[in-house]
Amino acid sequence: MPGWDIACPWCWIAKRRFEEAETVFGGEVKLEYHSFELAPHLPADYLSSEVDFLQLVHAGTTRDEAEQMMWAVRGIGRRLGLTYDFDGVQHTSTFLAHQLLHHAKANGLQLSMLDVLFSAFFERGRDLRGIDELVALAVEVGLDGAGARTVLETGRYADAVRTDRRLAIAHGVSTIPTYVVGGQPPVHGAKRPAVLVDALRRAAASPDGGQT
Repeated sequence: MPGWDIACPWCWIAKRRFEEAETVFGGEVKLEYHSFELAPHLPADYLSSEVDFLQLVHAGTTRDEAEQMMWAVRGIGRRLGLTYDFDGVQHTSTFLAHQLLHHAKANGLQLSMLDVLFSAFFERGRDLRGIDELVALAVEVGLDGAGARTVLETGRYADAVRTDRRLAIAHGVSTIPTYVVGGQPPVHGAKRPAVLVDALRRAAASPDGGQT
């Protein structure tokens, strides 16, 4: 059970590393991503640059320190085949995007939707505040556009996003990326695949077989 936000640059790296760990592990993994908004109190019309957002969520961070954070992410992401165009990022509230992810999960397309949202946010500089934009991205993964629009306009999964936040708190998750593997203590941060493989093997060896 990972805690996730598409506006979290390390989460994209963590997702790619977990996929590598799954390949090495080779066993069956039941994986479900849960919503965790980095800044749940942002207004719906909020829009800022990556640097401004980092300084908002990390109190006391200087502009130079924010630039260093982005430099580190770019370098690691490049080695994993991920592109971060931080100059083009438009930081917004991700509340609607998380609702779309819940809709995709209900239709068996959560992982595909997550990848498209990461790409839209970090590679393509898309403004994810609007329903039209999110519907277009939903269509990219094969979701019905009209159905996605209805879900977003009615807020069908708004409570599901809030419930995920409470679930994270119950599991002791206060930062992301985080994985909860088979009831073990949370694995915080974009850990290297070897750490995740070890967690998966311990979960598989547990009496109940573990649930990821």
